Amino acid sequence: MFVYNNLMQKQNIPPHPADQWAKEAQHQSGNTALRLAAIAGHMGIDKIAARRAALVDLLADGRPYTREAIWQRIADRLAEDCWGKLPQEALARDLATLRKGGIRIAYCRRPGVAGYYLQYPPLKRPSRQQYGAVNWELIEQIRQLSTPEKNERAFAAADFALRQKKLILAEKHPDWSPEKVDQEARCLVFGVVEAIFPEEPKP
Repeated sequence: MFVYNNLMQKQNIPPHPADQWAKEAQHQSGNTALRLAAIAGHMGIDKIAARRAALVDLLADGRPYTREAIWQRIADRLAEDCWGKLPQEALARDLATLRKGGIRIAYCRRPGVAGYYLQYPPLKRPSRQQYGAVNWELIEQIRQLSTPEKNERAFAAADFALRQKKLILAEKHPDWSPEKVDQEARCLVFGVVEAIFPEEPKP
């Protein structure tokens, strides 16, 4: 039974990350295909890059994995001793590097499901400071408004956005007619493709 289980595990081992990513590059286009192909080529000669790619692929299934399971599964996939003499330090460096790249790897200590896993969403969202701090006081004030007041605020914000978009389009396309500027602005702001009240056909 042990031999059978071990054989089945070997058969379920995914291909080397370099081979898998190179195959995926063939199904992409543009810069995405080029980047995947470049990374695949790099993983073919860089053991550390291949190990970290395999770690990402392993954790992507959403299950928690202990250190020992990670060491074994990735070593089986790469078909070599990829962890060196200090596997704990190697794994720690890999986790730190992937986290620095924005991959949200966490650790669960709960019995039965202990191990490393990917949080949701797996990638960090852009820092809010990039777009300005969140005004929680204003948000709380809006929550306390009545439904008609909230609607009034929403309509005013939509009208402001439409006016701004008209100004931008008119400056960017001085050859456009006011009607075309209005139509394109509404399409961009509201997603309106056709006029709500189409003109009556001329006789």
